[in-house]
Amino acid sequence: MNWPLQSQCDDFYGNPRGKNGLASRQWEAANLVLISPAFPLFFLGKPCKMRVHKKTADAWMAWSEEVWKNAGQNKNVIREWGMDNFGGAYNYRVMRGGRVLSMHAYGCAADFDAPRNGMGDKTPHLAKYYDQIVAPFVKMGGVWGGSWDGDRDTADERMPDAMHFQWARLR
Repeated sequence: MNWPLQSQCDDFYGNPRGKNGLASRQWEAANLVLISPAFPLFFLGKPCKMRVHKKTADAWMAWSEEVWKNAGQNKNVIREWGMDNFGGAYNYRVMRGGRVLSMHAYGCAADFDAPRNGMGDKTPHLAKYYDQIVAPFVKMGGVWGGSWDGDRDTADERMPDAMHFQWARLR
């Protein structure tokens, strides 16, 4: 899949903006779906599903199947990697420190294991499992926030955000 640039998300995913700065309930109903990834997933210790844009559902599932295979279909490995610790997907909001909608507002982004992969962490836990988790995502055209270096002298000025995975390109 050739995922859109972030600047093209309105055209690709639709406009999630409703009235008075709120999310559009019509857009949510028409575009968001619940999926159960191949591996166990928990939010605040309770089993959960992912609420994502329908255009990304197959990609999330294919990626989760690859991660599950790489973990030997072992729940303990998934737990060690932190992939069972779900931080959320769809969330209508702007990007931190900005006025542009977050990729979460389009349902094309998800966070995993936030406690060990915090914003700005240059040595995130998920980096230890790059080949098993991140590489398959990137191979499918996804963008991993852990690759952002926060260096204003480079093309990517974003602070590392290793918990963050998205189906929208930066450039």
